[in-house]
Amino acid sequence: MIRRVLGPCLPKVNGFFAALALAGCSAFSPEVPEEIQQANPDNLPKSTITNFDEALVCMDDLMVIHEVPSLYLASQGIENLTSDRSISTGGKEMLITALAKMSTRSKAVRFVSYGVDIRDILDLQAAHPDKADFRAPDLFIRGGVTQVNKNLWSGQRGSGASLVFDDGQLTDGGTFFILKGEEDLTGSYSLNSGYGTVTVDMSVGHIANLQIIPGIASSNTLALKHQEGTAITADLTIGDFGFSYSFTDTESLDFNTVFRSLIQVGTIEIIGKLHNVPYWRCLANAGSVSTRSAALRERFNELGTAEDRSALYRFVQTALRDAQYYLGEVNGSFDLPTRTALQTYQQRHGLLATGLIDFETFRLMNLFTPSRDVPYIPWWDADLRQAPRTPAAATNGKKG
Repeated sequence: MIRRVLGPCLPKVNGFFAALALAGCSAFSPEVPEEIQQANPDNLPKSTITNFDEALVCMDDLMVIHEVPSLYLASQGIENLTSDRSISTGGKEMLITALAKMSTRSKAVRFVSYGVDIRDILDLQAAHPDKADFRAPDLFIRGGVTQVNKNLWSGQRGSGASLVFDDGQLTDGGTFFILKGEEDLTGSYSLNSGYGTVTVDMSVGHIANLQIIPGIASSNTLALKHQEGTAITADLTIGDFGFSYSFTDTESLDFNTVFRSLIQVGTIEIIGKLHNVPYWRCLANAGSVSTRSAALRERFNELGTAEDRSALYRFVQTALRDAQYYLGEVNGSFDLPTRTALQTYQQRHGLLATGLIDFETFRLMNLFTPSRDVPYIPWWDADLRQAPRTPAAATNGKKG
């Protein structure tokens, strides 16, 4: 009896419960993708690394090789000079970190931390109670973010579709018509991304007369694909019941990472010019590490699996000796002094200091060669002749 009474309504009742079930499935809180959690853990501090950290260590080795004297520097800061307030005010701290990383072994740069007014440093030196030990800086670095274009390019692509199961019935409601019994499904899918640029200018001047040194400057622009997103929507109508579903997944990158990278590149250029060392050796491959690594791995596998590994050992000994990590003979023997020097090299470059020749160590020794313009292992000679002398990302930098 009940079934006969409710019989005409069962499709609508079933549609109602189906809509409830779908709504329940979509009510869960969105989960952060695993790869994002691994790159940005919430339970453990993580070192801030850019594509140019390895170039900073390369510069340190380069200045060890050339035995450069120490430069005493100060800075008023690397400020954000644009109207974009999302750029960090911590440029000076980023500069200090970059200088520290590139002078660990060489001691080629000594940063004198002082206030914002460079002119007061000389007054402080005269009045300092321990002025015999106080060393006023000789030079100062100044600069800032001069251009920001977060909307250099943006794009969206998408598509949509609909499917009608039942057109329903149009009935006259007097004042207006009423559509009843309609059953349809509609959906859409879209992708979007954004691309922007940041420019940083830096220069150097003398503390004594506050004059900027001609030719000792850096101006670089770096781009960032800062946003990437996906959006999905769906609508289901069954008679008088309806269900809507939406899904969005957007990842945004911070332009301050670009700011830090540009400070690192500018610091390498400026210090390299001041010390008159071939700093471009450390920048030549910094912007193309990932593309070169695949070809280099093939060469590493050839040398690493050969019966006679003396060629690989001689390469490692030569690279370590050139950078003054190893003081022994290049004899093709993987002896204790070689392994000890290799451990020191790995530790300095932030690698696992095993003393073994792994691919990451092999890669660094060939991509960042402070003592020469060509790699130790010729695996991309043809490509090398076409490679730019400055990193691909630093579009405006020029070798001085």
